[in-house]
Amino acid sequence: MNTKYDVVIVGAGFAGLSAGLALKEKGVKTCILEARDRAGGRAETKWLDEGIQIDLGGQWIGPTQDRMYELVEKYKMKTFSTQLFGKEQYYYYNDLYDQAPDEMMGMFDVIDDLAKKVNLEEPQNSPDINYQDRITLDAWLSTQTKDEEVAEFLGRILAGGLLASDAGEVSLFQMLYYIASGQGTEILLGSEGGAQQDRIVGGPQALANKMAEDYGTELKFNQVVRTITKMDQLYFVETENGNCYETKFVLMALPPSVINSKITFVPELPTMKKKMLQNVLPGSASKYHAVYDKPFWREKGLSGQFNLSQGWIMESIDNSNENREEGIITFFIYGIDSIKLNELPEEKRKQLLIKELVRIYGKEASEPKHFLTQDWNEEPFTNGCFTGRFAPCGFIKYGEFIRKETGGIHWAGTETATVWNGYFEGAVRSGEREAEKIVKKMK
Repeated sequence: MNTKYDVVIVGAGFAGLSAGLALKEKGVKTCILEARDRAGGRAETKWLDEGIQIDLGGQWIGPTQDRMYELVEKYKMKTFSTQLFGKEQYYYYNDLYDQAPDEMMGMFDVIDDLAKKVNLEEPQNSPDINYQDRITLDAWLSTQTKDEEVAEFLGRILAGGLLASDAGEVSLFQMLYYIASGQGTEILLGSEGGAQQDRIVGGPQALANKMAEDYGTELKFNQVVRTITKMDQLYFVETENGNCYETKFVLMALPPSVINSKITFVPELPTMKKKMLQNVLPGSASKYHAVYDKPFWREKGLSGQFNLSQGWIMESIDNSNENREEGIITFFIYGIDSIKLNELPEEKRKQLLIKELVRIYGKEASEPKHFLTQDWNEEPFTNGCFTGRFAPCGFIKYGEFIRKETGGIHWAGTETATVWNGYFEGAVRSGEREAEKIVKKMK
């Protein structure tokens, strides 16, 4: 016997949860099907025995991410500022500096000016897209500077730090679209006053749990959706364990690569929607956490924020918990380096990375009391982090199909957002956007 709903939502990340809550508020009968045994999607918080909060996935929120701050307030949660005491440092030209190369800072301005011309709602109609979406960021940077190290460093910071990819994998337009949705490089890359300004006490996982609790018992865990079948004007959503849910509307709130690899649609999706899903590729990010007895770098006048033009580690940050003695350095490896590093044995990886931490922070970094990571590439219901991005020419060919519904199937997720694309904020807005569309159709 089929369970009947007005809307079946697939995925209990921030997009699915926000959609479910918005529809529930309108009195729409819904359920959320989640493949994992937890809510939160690409947000996951681990607690060490000492009570130390480690955010394994996404973790920060910042100014203009209004819906996230509203949710924090609604559920009576708290935030704390990213723990930064001291100066930021950059490593390039085989030496340490307190600021990025002057030429690189000037190129940020050029990129921001180009991003202002992007049409976020109709990307395929943006001026210069035919050139910008065909050239990779790496190739474009080489036309802007003769300094190869500046070009490589900028590519690592932008394509790596924002899209968890290599500069040769993404088009210039994909980069500009992402920057435009986040209101510029200064906000996207910044801590105080930027996207990495605040953390949630308990982690974004705790916020997702509050939203899930508010949504109620129609959130069903361990439901791996395998087939979505349309018959007349109804959809039948079938799960791996044999459950079937009958509905008028389906709201997909999963990363596109997961939809493409895990779910069969009967009949098949329209060709352009199907090819769009195939061409949104997940990023590759390895996020590591080295926990020390104390934040020793602060004694040297350092903030823990570091950017490097060479080596495995691209960037690091002081990720210590507020009002605790321990110090935590969280650092990232992106793109091809992330994939290559994950092919090595665990102990070999640890040796290589600690060696780099010592080069950056000194011998005090050689013996962390905890050394943790989570490989999101291996997560079958994520396929990578932070977010998805088009292959070059993807926006030209498929940009108009990102948010376009397919009959009664609607598409949410941070990859579909026009504001704060790739962030929790974008996910929340996308879920609420599609919920509003469905309510209008029902009326």
